[in-house]
Amino acid sequence: MLGIVAVNGYIPYYRLPRTAVGDAWRLEQARDLLIGERAVAAFDEDTITLAVEAALHTLEDRPTDQIGALFFASTTPVFLEKSNAAVVAAACDIPATTTFDLTGTLRSGTSALALAFDAVLVERTPQALVVAADMRPAEPGTLADAINGDGAAALLVGEGDNVIAELIAEAHLSAPVLDTWRRTQDRYLQSDDEAFALQTGYMRYMNEVGERLLANANITPDQLAGVALYAPDGRALMRLAKRSPFGVALARMGMASPAAVLLMQAGNLGAAFAIAQLALLLENAHPGDFIALVGYGDGADAYLFRVTDAVEAWRPRRTLRHWLARKGEITYTLAHAFRENWRDKPLWPPTAEPWTSLPLLHREQAELLRFYAQRCTTCGAVWWPHRPNCYDCGAQTGFEMVRLSRRGTVASFVAEWAVPTPLPPLGMVTVDTPEGARITTQSTDGDPRAFALGDDVEFALRVFHTAKNVPHYSWKVRKA
Repeated sequence: MLGIVAVNGYIPYYRLPRTAVGDAWRLEQARDLLIGERAVAAFDEDTITLAVEAALHTLEDRPTDQIGALFFASTTPVFLEKSNAAVVAAACDIPATTTFDLTGTLRSGTSALALAFDAVLVERTPQALVVAADMRPAEPGTLADAINGDGAAALLVGEGDNVIAELIAEAHLSAPVLDTWRRTQDRYLQSDDEAFALQTGYMRYMNEVGERLLANANITPDQLAGVALYAPDGRALMRLAKRSPFGVALARMGMASPAAVLLMQAGNLGAAFAIAQLALLLENAHPGDFIALVGYGDGADAYLFRVTDAVEAWRPRRTLRHWLARKGEITYTLAHAFRENWRDKPLWPPTAEPWTSLPLLHREQAELLRFYAQRCTTCGAVWWPHRPNCYDCGAQTGFEMVRLSRRGTVASFVAEWAVPTPLPPLGMVTVDTPEGARITTQSTDGDPRAFALGDDVEFALRVFHTAKNVPHYSWKVRKA
């Protein structure tokens, strides 16, 4: 049985009400469309950190030694000439022998899924991980500025009795469509004649791929229990519900459809949008349900899955709805500053250049990306980051590596106003981990003054600073 073993997603903590965009740019004619809110990646997040979050929540303490391939999909990769997938694999401690980056199209996530299924089918790997993340840059003051959201989703593909959604059929088509685009030198998304593109591109190819999928599976539209699909905005989604093979399922779900939920509470997540919807569907799916997954962008990809009995035992500890509910509101000015900071600034005072060493980054990859601590085999002491001698017994040899669980409790904390940060105050938190390490690091996602001694916390990979035009990743802490 070939299919999905696990799926989950991640939505950043910060939210921007769409009315704030309308108020900032006096978008009176679009006021009726500016409902809900959009997710905004923090100043210390990028598509790699978003992808790592989604991947870690999907794996949820699963062994990673069976994952022989990792596919990273995004229209906004951090690196244009360097493997983003390799960084994600390292941060997830996946010994993947094969990593791929797929970019340039909104359906890169669903296209990566086809490659992952093929890799498992030909026995190239027992399992493959697909991770999609996007932070699509829209010109300030445009409707896309209010509708697009930041987020990520991940799928673990494999064979066997632990498959929660069996692959029944698929359909693919390719066609060049000028609806939205962004050239290498473009800062923001481009578009023109949206009504024409919607009718001759989106509606046409979503209908065609839907008809092919149902024909390949030999089922009727009313047999679909749910649909996870890309939709540029709410208007396109409603149009699809009226005239498409997926209309029956969309009409049945109404505003509870995963596309509508995400559009209202997080926004259009780009390459991660359809996969994130699939995570929402499978959270409440029942064995025997037929669910369609459809991606769009210069053509379309469509998959039909049948939910298996294994879904009952799979239910994730923290669902995508958890990340939707966990949020804090920010202003439009701050949201725009976060985005510009991510693109142009070094997360540091402009008068100072953070020290960096590429050999040191390579040498400390195990602690900075994979989150491995050192343990003294003489006395058992554990510490992070690494050091040349044991802080307890003074031994200089006999150390072993131990991967930290990314969990802990607060031993002490301070809110520091003197240290420059895009969102003051800067939180410095000392955390005791279950492995015995005591770690002091920065906090993220929320006001550090909200911590209390003994609070349960977790570590998240974030950008600490940028130097030599390279993001330096390490682990910050947030409330669990």
